[in-house]
Amino acid sequence: ILGSISPSECFSLSLARLPSLGNRIGARGARRGGVVGGRMQSTSPPKTSDAYRFEAVGDSLPTRDSGKVSWPRLAPSRFTHPLDTQATRALKRLPFAETLVRQGFGGMVEQAIYLDNLSNSVRVGPKQLPDIYEMLQEAKEILGLSSLSVDIFVRQNPAPNAYTMAMQGQKPFIVLHSSLISLLSKEELQAVIAHELGHLKCEHGVWITLSNIITVFASQLPGNLGRTLGETFSASTLRWLRAAELSCDRAALLVAQDPRVVVSVIMKLSGGGAGFGQDLNPEDYARQARDFEQESERSWMFRRMREAMTSQLSHPLPVERVRELDKYAKSSDYRILLNSGTPIGGKRTSGGERTGVKVYMRFCANCAGGRQSQ
Repeated sequence: ILGSISPSECFSLSLARLPSLGNRIGARGARRGGVVGGRMQSTSPPKTSDAYRFEAVGDSLPTRDSGKVSWPRLAPSRFTHPLDTQATRALKRLPFAETLVRQGFGGMVEQAIYLDNLSNSVRVGPKQLPDIYEMLQEAKEILGLSSLSVDIFVRQNPAPNAYTMAMQGQKPFIVLHSSLISLLSKEELQAVIAHELGHLKCEHGVWITLSNIITVFASQLPGNLGRTLGETFSASTLRWLRAAELSCDRAALLVAQDPRVVVSVIMKLSGGGAGFGQDLNPEDYARQARDFEQESERSWMFRRMREAMTSQLSHPLPVERVRELDKYAKSSDYRILLNSGTPIGGKRTSGGERTGVKVYMRFCANCAGGRQSQ
């Protein structure tokens, strides 16, 4: 349904597979699969009026010094990438589209994958890998998914990866590869789980599957019209997939509440190893991402090379993900959202003030905003 994905992709985290279909945590992202074909001349996303606001606050990644906050009623629109939001809204206007995906074949696919997970993986629970179970419960609480029953399965696989069907059906699940658990710290592994929960929160599986169905039908039209429409829809779907990954990187940040953790995951999946992970530096990798952005913008030729590198990928380049995350972590939108949360272990007074935990956000000492606190 969603296209085949090569085993080399990874935190690019997710949609389902059977078990080979789905979104992944991929560091590089997948090249187009069977149902996604063709390409479009330009891969630049359309300009949107609701793009998030960001402010330059120095080169250092912001940090937090206190307990985490949660959002019990968090709406996906509060953190999704503008292009992701735009595409989802457009498909929601189609009559009966959601019902077609959910009831037409979504339930059968979900049940088949669930049985495969039960037969070939280890299911996480309070008495089975309890640390991972607790990571999941906290991440669900932070993202306002406490009422959603989600299973985590650990599967033996040498390629670090994670994926989900990204649909809140009867048996939502997340699969973690054993090598991923060995590679990452506990905080980083929770960020991966949060990324997958982001796909579930936004139900990307429903809408991207529908987009692929439309692409297939459009490509079947006769003559040049079918080929042109198929190529256009295919390129648009891939661009949407890349935006969906950026949305879920933001979900990972909302749970980690420290951009270094999420940057470290992307960095390790790009060029990390269990034997030298402690020597990798997220700040340096963020600077590498800035260097890539500057170099690729130096000329028209470099910009075209950058587009060619990404046009057939379902996930953004790792450095592009880091750059987007860096900008979002320094944005006023993120700070406003962070300060609107309810501290875990704390509560709000009748006047709306939070008690129990103080929330601090520290930025570069040279930035205009200085230290933000509440």
